[in-house]
Amino acid sequence: MAEIDPSAKLGNNVAMDDNIVIQGKVQIGNDCVFGKKVVIEKKAVIGSRVTLGDECVIEKDVNIGDDCIFGTNVVIEKQTVIGKGVKIGDGVVIEKNATVLDNAVMSTNTVLEAGKTFPE
Repeated sequence: MAEIDPSAKLGNNVAMDDNIVIQGKVQIGNDCVFGKKVVIEKKAVIGSRVTLGDECVIEKDVNIGDDCIFGTNVVIEKQTVIGKGVKIGDGVVIEKNATVLDNAVMSTNTVLEAGKTFPE
């Protein structure tokens, strides 16, 4: 069963599996699709038309732009900014305080170290 904090704000046409957790003060745009066992932590902001694959974890204070596609098992650590139109492959880990620029494509099983920008 989905666990959605009452303070979370979801846009229109957000599709999600039953096994999802959305914590407090999360903001989600329109037309998003979230796979199985997705976790979105406190104060994350997710734009419109974002797809999160199964078992993605979005930690607190993450900001994701519009039109992004994430594969499965992606972890975005706290206080990271993901630009618009970003495509992220399966198994990617983006460590805290990192930045992914607009329209970037990250290959499967990539790790972006804390505080770094991709592409450089």
